[in-house]
Amino acid sequence: MIIPQIADQEFADRRAAALRRAKDDGFDGLLVWSRGGHTVEAYGDVFYLTNFHSLFPVQPDRCSWASRGHAALILPIAGDPVIITDYLDDPEDRIKISDVRSVADITVSTTEALREKGLLGKRIGLVGGNSFLVSAERRMRTAPGGELLNLIPADYILEDLRVIKSEAELNMMRHAAGVGVMWMNATFGALQEGRTEGDAVGEGLRVLAANGGVQQDIAISSGPNSEHYFGSSGVPHWNITRPLQKGDLVHVDQWGPVHAYYTDFARSMVVGGKPSDAQREVLEGAISVIEHVIEGIKPGRTLGDLFDRGATWLERNGFPGPRSGPNGSPRNNFSVQFPSFGHSLGLGIDVPNIAENEPAIIRPNMVLAIEALVSQPGVGAANFEQNVIVHPDRVEILTEGCQKRWW
Repeated sequence: MIIPQIADQEFADRRAAALRRAKDDGFDGLLVWSRGGHTVEAYGDVFYLTNFHSLFPVQPDRCSWASRGHAALILPIAGDPVIITDYLDDPEDRIKISDVRSVADITVSTTEALREKGLLGKRIGLVGGNSFLVSAERRMRTAPGGELLNLIPADYILEDLRVIKSEAELNMMRHAAGVGVMWMNATFGALQEGRTEGDAVGEGLRVLAANGGVQQDIAISSGPNSEHYFGSSGVPHWNITRPLQKGDLVHVDQWGPVHAYYTDFARSMVVGGKPSDAQREVLEGAISVIEHVIEGIKPGRTLGDLFDRGATWLERNGFPGPRSGPNGSPRNNFSVQFPSFGHSLGLGIDVPNIAENEPAIIRPNMVLAIEALVSQPGVGAANFEQNVIVHPDRVEILTEGCQKRWW
C-alpha cells in the first residue's frame, strides 16, 4: 500500500500562512496548544503545523509534571518556532521544526520559552482552546514572568487554514476514505445472526489497525436500541452480550484518523438482508436525504443552505428531523443531540458544521462529511453518511466504494 505524504515545505508554508494572519490581526505571536495520547480529537492544530503528536496519555498534574499528554507550539512573528512537549521518542524523524524541548512540566517551560521569545506582555493568540486546561493557565501565570501572560482566543486562524485542503491533503483524505471503506466492509461482514455488536466491531478494528488507522469511536446500535445513535451509553459504546437476531435493524457510524487524516462515515443494514416495508422506508430515507443534500453542494452557497435542504426534505417526506415547531416535523433523538447534517473533515471532526443559519461559504477543496440518522417511531433508525470533496464544478464522493444498500 502506497501511503501519501505531506512534503516538509508544506508544513513551513502553513506556519508562514498562520503567522501572516496573526500579524494582520495584531498579534505578536501564537501559542498553539494540543492534546495528545489516545484522545485523537484535539491534536490537529499542532500536527497541522509541525507533523507532531504528543504520544503520552493525559494525566493529572503532579509535583514532577504538569499538562502531561499535551504539547505547546510557540510561533513568534519574529523568530523561530519551538515545541514544548512532555515526551519525545521520534525514531522516524517526523517533526518538521528543529527546536523541540521535552520537559516534565510543560506549563512552566512554555512560560519560560514565551519569555525567551520576547512574548510575555505582548498579544499572544491562543489556538487550541478546546484542549487548553484551566490548570495549565494557572500554573503558567504563577511561573516567573507569568503575570504578564496575555492570551487572546485565536482558534479561527487555524480553523480557516485547515478547512481548505491542499492537493497533498486531499490525497491523504482519499487514502483515509479507502481504509475506511475496508474498515466498514469488515464490520458489516461480521453483522451476522448470533454474533454481537462487539464481534463486528472487533473484526473492523483488526482491519483498521493493520492499515494505519486509529478508532476514535464507533456508534453502533441494533434491534430494540436501533432508534438510538449509540447502542450503549457506557464504555464501550457497543453491546457485547446480546446476539444479533435476523431482522434486526443495525446502523454503524465509524470515525478516526488514518495516518492522521480522518475517515468518518455511516451505513445501515438489516441482519439477514431482508428488511420489512417499514424498515426499508427508513433505510431508503437515510440514503435519499443525504443524496439530496449532496446534490445541493455548490461553491458560493452556505452550509446553512445545505441544512435547510436536508431539513425540508425530511419534513416533506414525513420523517422526524432537526427542526421542530408549527411547520416542522417532531425532532428525532439524534437531531436533538446533533442538529446538523454533518461537518467539515480533516485532522479531526472539524468546523464549520452543516447547521441551521451557518454562514460559512462552500468553497473548492473543502472536505465534508454529510450525514443523517432517519427514524420512524416503532421502527428504529437508519444512518447514512458520505465523505465528499468539493470541486469547482462537481462533488467527489470519497466513500462511494462502500455499497449503499446492504439488503
